[in-house]
Amino acid sequence: MRNRLTSDLGVYALSGLFSLVVFAVALTILGRTLPGGLGSRQLVGLVFGYLLFIGAYTAAWFIYSEIDSREEI
Repeated sequence: MRNRLTSDLGVYALSGLFSLVVFAVALTILGRTLPGGLGSRQLVGLVFGYLLFIGAYTAAWFIYSEIDSREEI
């Protein structure tokens, strides 16, 4: 298990999970500290931007794993 977590793909997975936690905490803080809270339009924009980021991140992850699997050892 430790080898998986310290491999390149494991680091990708852990950093992706970390970014999800940071995003959720940031939304919670914004929702509580903004005078009117987060409006639905603002929330949709933030979530859509985050999903675009995760999409690019996932694409890079799969591309990296494909390159790694095609390299001859």
